[in-house]
Amino acid sequence: MNIVIIGATQGLGYELARKFLEEGHIVAAGVVERETPPALQKLEEKYGQKLRVFRADVTDDTELEQGAKLCASFMGEVDALCNVAGVLLPGDRVNLIHECDPAELRKTFEVNTLGAVFTARAFYPVMKRGGMLLTITSEGPGIKNCGTWVPCYGLSKTAATKVPGMFNAAVDDVDFYAVHPGRMNTEMGRTTAQIEAAEAAEGIYRLMTGEIPASRAEWYIDYLGRPMAV
Repeated sequence: MNIVIIGATQGLGYELARKFLEEGHIVAAGVVERETPPALQKLEEKYGQKLRVFRADVTDDTELEQGAKLCASFMGEVDALCNVAGVLLPGDRVNLIHECDPAELRKTFEVNTLGAVFTARAFYPVMKRGGMLLTITSEGPGIKNCGTWVPCYGLSKTAATKVPGMFNAAVDDVDFYAVHPGRMNTEMGRTTAQIEAAEAAEGIYRLMTGEIPASRAEWYIDYLGRPMAV
């Protein structure tokens, strides 16, 4: 399969890139850094022409469109894409909604929500008809799920979770999913972790390869394909 992973520098994105390469697939790994991160450099050394690292800042729609064209020239049609890019900024861990830093709120929405729209819009034209595009979201987007912790992140992920549903309503030749990856032991989620990123990657790999069946009728799911409450 031809696979694109956006946000592949570390954590879940890196584990997905590693897993797909390990299983013999072709991978394009999008990163925000201008130089290839060390972990991906090692994968390049091991897998050679099966991996292409490219610049993919999800807040830059023009750069994403260029990245989509690059991926198409590298691998042809994209069978499946997973957008892992996201942020949880420091102030958001301690501030309530009425105390949040406006700059952090804007940045969080730019990456987590606008990034979901820009990525799906840029890569849809190069997706295989019948392919799938996954956006990693969260377990807490329900409208009535109004806790006080990480308010900027929570608001942005609620909006981002609706993005795949709206794309499914707009087009019928690619399937879009919002995926809760579980509470992972990563830099972002370590304080509430229940699983390792590699375990989440294993489940999402099975979703993207079709081993775990998925249906756009239930487009908000977890990493094992189980429907999430809206």
